Amino acid sequence: MANRTLWNNTKSLLVVLNYVDEAQLKAYRKSLDQILDKSHVKKLTIVVILPKDVDKSKLPPHFLIYYHSPADFSLWGKLKDVLLMQELEKKFDLLLWQGSRNHKIYDLIKNVSFSKKIGVNCTDLDYFDLEIVPHNTQPHFLLNYTIQTLDKIEIHE
Repeated sequence: MANRTLWNNTKSLLVVLNYVDEAQLKAYRKSLDQILDKSHVKKLTIVVILPKDVDKSKLPPHFLIYYHSPADFSLWGKLKDVLLMQELEKKFDLLLWQGSRNHKIYDLIKNVSFSKKIGVNCTDLDYFDLEIVPHNTQPHFLLNYTIQTLDKIEIHE
């Protein structure tokens, strides 16, 4: 019988995380690369929530990363980033939310179609299917702990 865990059956993944600094972002990218090299994930999208004072034009570009700041919304609350909007119209197997719920992008993400939604260090019992709270918030540990947890959850569908 094939391995029917939540992680093993994830083909498309959306990761949302808060930006702290470039070192933290680099650590997330490195950890995700290592994890995804050994996974079944074929499609990865990363949304990085930036604070107001960070200029996203100065951040290193990456074809999988959408940098998102409060300035990316119009006066009427519409997302200005057309590419990100197109990305959020797709269906994903899994959401790994590590961002702040106090950001406008949270409401947009809630309209995206996911098979499963995981909140990491974030509580919203009405939205997430599972909430994981690792004791260490370093990107490498946090991601590995989350993936190891998801790899223990069997799917019975």
